[in-house]
Amino acid sequence: MKRQRKKWISVLLWLIAGIVLAIAAGLVFIRIRTYQAMPEAVTLLDESHVTVEEDWIRVDSDSNRGNIVLYQGGLVEPEAYLPLADQLSEIGYRVFIPYMPINLAILGSDKIDDILEMYEDEEKWWLGGHSLGGTSASIYASDEHDKINGLFFLAAYPNDGSDLSDLEIPVLSITGTQDEILNRESYESASSNLPVGTEFYQIEGGNHSNFGYYGFQNGDGESLISREEQHEEVAEKLDDFIQRHQ
Repeated sequence: MKRQRKKWISVLLWLIAGIVLAIAAGLVFIRIRTYQAMPEAVTLLDESHVTVEEDWIRVDSDSNRGNIVLYQGGLVEPEAYLPLADQLSEIGYRVFIPYMPINLAILGSDKIDDILEMYEDEEKWWLGGHSLGGTSASIYASDEHDKINGLFFLAAYPNDGSDLSDLEIPVLSITGTQDEILNRESYESASSNLPVGTEFYQIEGGNHSNFGYYGFQNGDGESLISREEQHEEVAEKLDDFIQRHQ
């Protein structure tokens, strides 16, 4: 009896060890697959108007044109979106980039709620994201659209479970003509889940990778414009969109 018990304990310990090793290997694999923020983006963390908080990065502005919450692309470090956030702050927006579980916004689509709770006296909230981050934003908007003033997609589209067709807030979709990561067929199909008044805008020469500062994403098309030019166009278009729907 004792021998059998020891045998089961041994099996259990080996099973636990196997699970721990599998989890560790998975985390290492995710870390390896995660796109790191480029040095130009990381250096912005030292700027006085950039604050690293426990659950997000906040980029302040001297003006008050509104608040933007930006969800990162899948397996991309949030710091990679600091240059875009910085440009938007120069225009007059305060920008929040939440930290997501293992850099997957799909696992934290309601992260904006923590920000809204802390800044409950603030008005004018705009939510959006890049790639998988945009899909995650749409999941939130499909249930909590009354908490935000508008929604935007950067090389992204809502998933099948997020029907936004009756949404009564403005929606903007920005893509790049050289983007070869975005599934065009799925993108076109998902348009039926968007409100009739959704605005679509294409950046001529822009690709998927240049919506952030994380290098070139495998499988993407070569951009015909610089990363800086694409960011400037995104910031200008987003500002124009927001100002027309204030």
